[in-house]
Amino acid sequence: MTLLSAKGLHKSFGGVRAVRDISCDIPEGTVFAIIGPNGAGKSTMLNLISGVYQPESGSLTFAGQTLAGLPAYRRVRLGIARTFQKIRLFKQLSVLDNVVAGFHVHHDIPAWHYLLHGGAFRRDQARCRADAMELLAFVGLAARREALAGSLSYGEQRMLEFARALATKPKLLLIDEPAAGLNAAEVDSLLDRILTTRKQGVTVVVVEHNMELVMNVADRILVMDYGQHLFEGAPAEVQKNPAVASAYLGGELM
Repeated sequence: MTLLSAKGLHKSFGGVRAVRDISCDIPEGTVFAIIGPNGAGKSTMLNLISGVYQPESGSLTFAGQTLAGLPAYRRVRLGIARTFQKIRLFKQLSVLDNVVAGFHVHHDIPAWHYLLHGGAFRRDQARCRADAMELLAFVGLAARREALAGSLSYGEQRMLEFARALATKPKLLLIDEPAAGLNAAEVDSLLDRILTTRKQGVTVVVVEHNMELVMNVADRILVMDYGQHLFEGAPAEVQKNPAVASAYLGGELM
């Protein structure tokens, strides 16, 4: 079953096309990778899906619902979450509070409870903190729950952002360059978390330059070049395609 469908997407900046006539279908319950050289339009695609940008033409459909004109916060409520190439954490808040903040779209108490801090508020906060601790344990940060987010190492901040995105309980998780700046052990840990997230029923779209990670995690890969569709297929097909190898690494993909 297709979870997200993109048809004929166009987006330009200053008259320059960043994405030109891109179409793809992302199956539910898969890891779908988007790769390509720098400037190929990969992050622009994530921004179009998440609502940071609106396409100039073309259509996006998520779980049968059109995304046309919907801002990012509305898409989060539908079940689309993301991380960013440049980490965006609340660095002066604790690790735990960063993840708790991700639950804001699922609070089930009236707004006036935030003023009175009654029993319903306390129960809701306790539930969010308990769920947040489970996510911190999942990414290996439970022991750092009271530390300020800004004090974490780069790799830990990456994992914290991953946990905060999961706190929104997404159906579709968009991950932009998650392995950038990570060492080999951290990349292995990230790979395991992505695969586990897929097993838990979350569809994952990952933009990544680390080809070893991509080939080990992706079920299907879209290759972009100069904002256009170059090739789409299984990892083995991508590795064997001469046009992909030429565009991506000047003749050798891996």
